[in-house]
Amino acid sequence: MSPQDTLNALLRKPRIRPCSEIETLPGLYLLYDHTETPRYIGETGNLQKRVYLNHCSGDENSHKWVCHYNHGRLWHSRKSPATDAVDGAVAKALRAKLARRFCSARVLPLPGLTDKGARKALEKAVRAIAPDPMNDWNDQKLIPTCAPDELIDQLLDELGWDAVQRASLDAQQARWLKKNSVSHHV
Repeated sequence: MSPQDTLNALLRKPRIRPCSEIETLPGLYLLYDHTETPRYIGETGNLQKRVYLNHCSGDENSHKWVCHYNHGRLWHSRKSPATDAVDGAVAKALRAKLARRFCSARVLPLPGLTDKGARKALEKAVRAIAPDPMNDWNDQKLIPTCAPDELIDQLLDELGWDAVQRASLDAQQARWLKKNSVSHHV
């Protein structure tokens, strides 16, 4: 399949919420943020693992929704001395739920494309012709972070999270603010 045919096929796929029913096949995917803006085109050997698990609940690094929403009450960095393991785990859990509830993806299974090098080459060719802003998060070590507070509050209410869980999130936000205040004034 040509890069243009691949991009067209990807864009014809329905946008879905990240869920465990995503196929475990290799393929390409396109991530959308909570504003319904397409931000990232990726390839993987296992669509379910990459989209549902890694991008929603992995650690910072190449997991785009994790990076984008690693802010304020949703902040957690297992490598930072400023975080708290218990409060951070609560923030990380809510961050994954936020991505799964308010973000979406298009997934294009390519069962015959098991060679990683071939998938990478196809991804690169598709990205080269993809319109803006589909590549906003590609090739970025640090993507802009945000915390959509209205959606976070809505989700907390939907989930019925108690005062203890909410206090953990508030503590993480205080740590995040302190960490960022120090790093911006040094």
